[in-house]
Amino acid sequence: MERYQLSLPGPTECDPDVLNELNRPNLPHYSELWIDFYWEVLGKLKKIYKTDGSVYIIPCSGSGGLDAVFTSLNGKQGLILNNGTFGERVASIASRYLKKITMIKKEPGEPFDLDEVKNYLEKDDFDLLAVVQGETSTGMLNPLEGLSKICREKDILFVVDAVSTLGGVELSVDALGIDFCVSASQKALGSIPGLATVSISNKGWKSMAKEEDMPGWYLNLKTWARYEKEWGDWHPFPVTLPVHLFFALNKAFDIILEEGLEKRWLRHKNIADMLHKGLAKLGISPFVKDKELHLPTVTSAILPGTLTSEELQNYLRKNYLILIAGGVGPLRKKVFRVGHMAYSAQEPLINRVLSGIENFIVTH
Repeated sequence: MERYQLSLPGPTECDPDVLNELNRPNLPHYSELWIDFYWEVLGKLKKIYKTDGSVYIIPCSGSGGLDAVFTSLNGKQGLILNNGTFGERVASIASRYLKKITMIKKEPGEPFDLDEVKNYLEKDDFDLLAVVQGETSTGMLNPLEGLSKICREKDILFVVDAVSTLGGVELSVDALGIDFCVSASQKALGSIPGLATVSISNKGWKSMAKEEDMPGWYLNLKTWARYEKEWGDWHPFPVTLPVHLFFALNKAFDIILEEGLEKRWLRHKNIADMLHKGLAKLGISPFVKDKELHLPTVTSAILPGTLTSEELQNYLRKNYLILIAGGVGPLRKKVFRVGHMAYSAQEPLINRVLSGIENFIVTH
């Protein structure tokens, strides 16, 4: 199999030290050989979320983490903000469990208006507001500060999808009053796919019904809390854990904390700026026009003329062994997307992408 450069919105390139963790001997996921390591990993995750609340690492995708959150909020009423494919997914997942959802739907890449959000919250008795921080379908950053303030004023739960941002974009769960925050191992955290991370505030716990009144068991956060309490000394989780995914994620956490969150956030922003400047020289414009709303981990851009994202993807894959993404949803053929997160957020890798795109344009 070829060795491709993964300049995708996910999965990302991994540091070789992360991949080396997959060669460690197998271990049982319980008893004294595992427990201290498990609590250590959760402690590192708390530092990355910047929270004193509860955190869990659940074997599933980021969407599974969202499923766990909305399962645990069964019966509530939510306002969902949707300005892209993954905002649409949050609404879809929430609709399976919440008593009622109301959606503020914008065109892809269109920002939310805080006054409009406030007006919607005045119209009904909402329990929560949910938003995607990094909408990777458009390369758009949805700022959280104003939404956080609104949630505090209205005393409602704040739910954030940080699947593509945690570890690469400025985020402080406690400072922003986020009650449920979901991410995933294969994005800006810099590990391999297979694990979702969830943070829960004290307010979030108090908002939940009893465990037996929630649908589901595996993705029921009260189930995870019960096992943590009842089996805490040897097996504080309800399922078998994929130990090697935990080994890899732990190493990725070490790399993040050694670099420092603030330096890491700045690195991602600088690499995104570098890519945008390089694309501009080639006559390629970002899909999101407002520079302040450019996502530091993923860029979505529009090719000039009649060139298509599919042609570009095929060219880079064949000639450079570079994998980038096309659009998703209504933007599938309109844009191409480049991921620059974690180990992928490096100048040499971005320069290879820019060189490949330049040659594509010259030859087409």
